[in-house]
Amino acid sequence: MNTLCALAIVVSLVPALPPQSAAAKARSDADMKELATYTLTMDTLNKVDRVIQRVTAEMKKDPKVIETTKLKAELKALTDKDDTTEAEDKRMETIRERLEAIESSDDNNSMSVGDGQDLNAMAAKIQALPAAANALRAEGLSAREFSKFMVALLQAGLAAGLQKSGLLKTTPEGTNPANIKFMLEHEAELQKMQKAWEVK
Repeated sequence: MNTLCALAIVVSLVPALPPQSAAAKARSDADMKELATYTLTMDTLNKVDRVIQRVTAEMKKDPKVIETTKLKAELKALTDKDDTTEAEDKRMETIRERLEAIESSDDNNSMSVGDGQDLNAMAAKIQALPAAANALRAEGLSAREFSKFMVALLQAGLAAGLQKSGLLKTTPEGTNPANIKFMLEHEAELQKMQKAWEVK
């Protein structure tokens, strides 16, 4: 998978925007029109990068994130073994169950947003997280601008990845062609940022 596609997938802050009702469709259509004329810039990307890094740093202090990191490391060590004992197999199952429980209980305390939400709903969820709100305020960036940037980044990242691999010949509807160019021109910087965005 090339870098641009990987970046688009790693940015878990961004959902698709499928309509769920007539009202949702109207909001989605309005958002898509807005996104079609929205232009990605390095200035905003740098602000978004600093916001995500600050939030990521805060997340790393969260006891659940610390526990998850330790459990994943233990699970990897066990799964990397050629042969495991019955006790180790049971331990792996226990770890997987615990990781699943943490993930399901953490749905309302993350910057990820569920499918079907418009930009305003995404912004409201992000703004409700203290670490995110503080980081956005420090950068002079609104939660809505952040949400819009991330959706535009995902759109352009997917299109650029497909274009680069030769699978896409035309610009997808609702995607600003300038943003695809931006992704292709700044692939190296985006790859570096992506690594810093990951909570390990």
